[in-house]
Amino acid sequence: MKKTMLYSLLAVALLISCRKSDNPKIPSLTRVPVPLIVTVANSEAVIDVTRDPALFKGNFNVGLLFPQDVLPRKFDIVIIKNGNKANVKTFKTDIASFPSSLEVTGAQLIAMFGTPIILGDFFDIGADITLPDGQKLEAFPAVGTQFAGGTANIPGSGTFLRYTAICRFNIDEFVGDFKVLVDEWVDYLPGETVTLTRVDATHLSFKYPTTFDVKPIVITVNPNNSTTVTKVAFGRYSPTGTLYLAETVPSVDNVVLPCDKTISVRINITSSTGANFGNLLFKLKKA
Repeated sequence: MKKTMLYSLLAVALLISCRKSDNPKIPSLTRVPVPLIVTVANSEAVIDVTRDPALFKGNFNVGLLFPQDVLPRKFDIVIIKNGNKANVKTFKTDIASFPSSLEVTGAQLIAMFGTPIILGDFFDIGADITLPDGQKLEAFPAVGTQFAGGTANIPGSGTFLRYTAICRFNIDEFVGDFKVLVDEWVDYLPGETVTLTRVDATHLSFKYPTTFDVKPIVITVNPNNSTTVTKVAFGRYSPTGTLYLAETVPSVDNVVLPCDKTISVRINITSSTGANFGNLLFKLKKA
């Protein structure tokens, strides 16, 4: 009982000793509008260097993630190239109406940074925010970031927009005569010609020079530029001979390289008799 009374008195003493002045003043918080920068639907989302990059036209909207929240005094749209925060270029100033639609061209980006656009270049577009009280928050500060990392995880968020220079796959560029670089099945010799035929927007086909029960081998070009062949019996070399089959196996060789105009598959070739001839490379380059 004595111990209980002692602890109670200590608790009371501690409560009495707490004073308002013991705690530092909590700083006031500033509400900051969050920009929403997104590409316009069906507009160019990448810079295709298989054609003249100057022809690129990127259309995007500048808005607010939370339109009913505090409004900025203005946004200034700025761009950096290849992540270089020491070279921020101003693209459009004094945006105060949201959403606003803008267009940036490859020619503008080339002129802005004074260098050509090559494969792998990327451009980040952000907004310098001027708050109602005049305080400015840079899109690409030299140290740190404009917003905490969690902002990017908010559904629908888009505080900056990136355009990357890539070699975009265009199936029409992969139709016609190709030179054989490698055929480990040895039906074709290096330098010989193989014709690729368009099946649809994501499929090409070619034929091995079998003579009977001939079927094309169809190559699927996936969105990440990898290639696959679904198992197919591609033919016999004699009327009653063995039927041969082909399908891709996992490999870095299963790829299309639009800039190099090359396409390759690593295919496992087997036969109707159960023989396995291994995983063989087949690689072509535009003639």
